[in-house]
Amino acid sequence: MALPKVYVDVGFTASGTSNVFTVGDPTLGQVGVVPIGDPNIWVDVTPYVRSWSVKRGASKDDDPTLRYDPSTCTIELNDGDRRFDPDNLAGPYVSAGVSQIEANRRVRIRAVWNGTTYPLFYGYADDWVPEYQGNNWTYTTLTATDASKLFAAHDRTAVAPIGGGQHSGSRIVTILDDYGWPSSNRSVATGDTTLQPTDLGGNMLAELQLVQDTEQGSFWISAAGTPTFGNRKEVLTYAPSKTSQATFGDGGYAATGEIPYADVVMSTPADTLVNSINATMVGGTTQHVEDATSVSRYGPKSLARDDLIMETDAAALQWAQWLLYQFETPERRFSRINFNRPSPAVESAFWPACLNRDLGHRITVKRRPAGGGSTIQHDCFIRGIEHSSDGADWKCTFTLQSADRFSFFVVGDPILGRVGYNAVAY
Repeated sequence: MALPKVYVDVGFTASGTSNVFTVGDPTLGQVGVVPIGDPNIWVDVTPYVRSWSVKRGASKDDDPTLRYDPSTCTIELNDGDRRFDPDNLAGPYVSAGVSQIEANRRVRIRAVWNGTTYPLFYGYADDWVPEYQGNNWTYTTLTATDASKLFAAHDRTAVAPIGGGQHSGSRIVTILDDYGWPSSNRSVATGDTTLQPTDLGGNMLAELQLVQDTEQGSFWISAAGTPTFGNRKEVLTYAPSKTSQATFGDGGYAATGEIPYADVVMSTPADTLVNSINATMVGGTTQHVEDATSVSRYGPKSLARDDLIMETDAAALQWAQWLLYQFETPERRFSRINFNRPSPAVESAFWPACLNRDLGHRITVKRRPAGGGSTIQHDCFIRGIEHSSDGADWKCTFTLQSADRFSFFVVGDPILGRVGYNAVAY
């Protein structure tokens, strides 16, 4: 029984010898002057890794407006020769008397299974903390966060307003261009909502998130380090979101082909309920929608936004109606699914099914509770991904969102295209 081979790399380079964005450097730290990172310059630190963990996406999916958290990783490194000690200026990662064991060094984790490489994390070092085990041994804990932290640290000076009438995807491109993020390293959908002008002022990450909120789309950093924007209709048109990518269940792999899980959590959280919504675009009139039946049954549960940047009140009204349709009743659904190291009979199916999953992918989950009755089965979107391993074991968890709330009418689709069965997406 084998585990995937994991590789951990750090971007150690001699200061001033490579045109790679380096936070704090007087030349290489200038936003928009040099590229964010040369993927060809890496040092393999895998032989020193004791354990590692990665957490990407949302830790919960209850909020009506989806927000992905910054991806983070924690890596424990054996450090018997103090090569990862920031205070050791005789180590191998020192240039011109300056240690490169410092913040914002690029970090990536990859897994290889059956000849295929799967990116698990790409980010920038937060800290290196040595733990001295008496006088006998040392290990260092490296923590890192994805590019969201770079965007969150960038507060911009406003310029003359530009981009009135831009689709949301074009606005994401404008913001990334202003930062100097390379156009070759981004994945941006067109977007379905047109936006008011922007002065590109204030916090960069806050504006990226405001664009995604106004679109009702999604923005995140991929496991390969790519800023990614999905429009709201991506759940209906993007193949990995439209079609289930894997089925996980408890029916036995040999009998059903279902990939086994360790356990699955079902819940009906009150946070998934919203039945009274006020939506206001900047400079516009508040648009109110409410479901009287839901309010009568569950009591009022309100949501208000007054900072949206769509162009018209009509679009703000549709924004509110979209959310009300999805969240006017609490929903029983699978919220988390956990996996342990698979048995040899399952690993050839298990590892690709787990390692190749990304945020927004659709999966099918089945559960057969004791006591009889029908199988519980739901399609879900993956909204969070966690992996961890110490070299002997491996654990994986997906945070899930029900796909049932996204069953909108799609012309030509054999299921979603049935007249009278699904609401029309705006």
